[in-house]
Amino acid sequence: MNKVTIRDVAKLADVSISSVSHVFNHYDDISEETKKKVYDASKKLGYIPNSAARNLSSKQLKTVALILNDINAIARGVAMPLEIISGVSDYLDDTEYEFVFYSTSLKKQKEKTLRQFCNEHNISGVIIQGLRTTDPYYEELKHFDLPVVAIDLYVENPSVGVVSIDNELATYEMTKVLLEKGYENILFMNGDPKATVSHEREAGYRKAMKKALVVYADYSEKEAFDLIFELFEKDQLKACDAIFAASDLMAIGCLKALKELGLIDQIALIGFDDITLASYTTPTLTTVRQDVLKIAQVAAENLIKQIKTGKAKHSFVDFELIERQSAKIF
Repeated sequence: MNKVTIRDVAKLADVSISSVSHVFNHYDDISEETKKKVYDASKKLGYIPNSAARNLSSKQLKTVALILNDINAIARGVAMPLEIISGVSDYLDDTEYEFVFYSTSLKKQKEKTLRQFCNEHNISGVIIQGLRTTDPYYEELKHFDLPVVAIDLYVENPSVGVVSIDNELATYEMTKVLLEKGYENILFMNGDPKATVSHEREAGYRKAMKKALVVYADYSEKEAFDLIFELFEKDQLKACDAIFAASDLMAIGCLKALKELGLIDQIALIGFDDITLASYTTPTLTTVRQDVLKIAQVAAENLIKQIKTGKAKHSFVDFELIERQSAKIF
């Protein structure tokens, strides 16, 4: 028995093939009479529309893409990518939107534009995280016309929504608390200077400090570890009574180095993010906590609203200062 096709349905219903397609894709330009003819014909023939083909042909896109950059470069023990995936997926489970995940890199971005990716996968909106300001996708977002919500990433485009904690306020408040506790010479170890989140966190630190001291370790545990030894050998650690790292991963690198140098009890240490490992180190890590799962859920919620209304939104999620053994702040 030959497979029943959309052409067979159109012939029996005495309508065009495009009319049958419009019926199954729920276009509003089809009369009730035509709909009845098509549904009756498809029922009589036993025709079942292919959902994948429907999605590909439909102008009403129903797929949301989560795009994370350079997740392979993130060290073990950092659950942030998984929390973002889980938060977005959980939220979209209760909506009519399909969810796809895409891991990108500088190499992939050079091979295919964000627009090409979205066109090929029938994407109606994008949630994106982890871009640097030098990445091709970041530059493309400045003029992008599909709904987009960026996590921890500011783009000079009012059509791009943003969800994050207030990174500048968080580093400002933590630095002020340290100063009020008597710490005077606070070294700020920042991550990647090409990341907008780095700019924001450093701005908060500089706002609180009269005399700033900033170094960069690319959000890398190893680079942070090596940098502490470098500062020690140059006799530049002697004046520091606290180190504020812009990520817990860098703080853990600092912690290991300070322990080897016998300085862990002499210098207060603060991280940022409150990753899982922060509460398992020795000493446990004082840090700034951000609720990544909630950030991801708010990003998904805002994106759906943007798809429906065309209006982008900037949202701040609450943060919390967490005191543990590596620094007394309260």
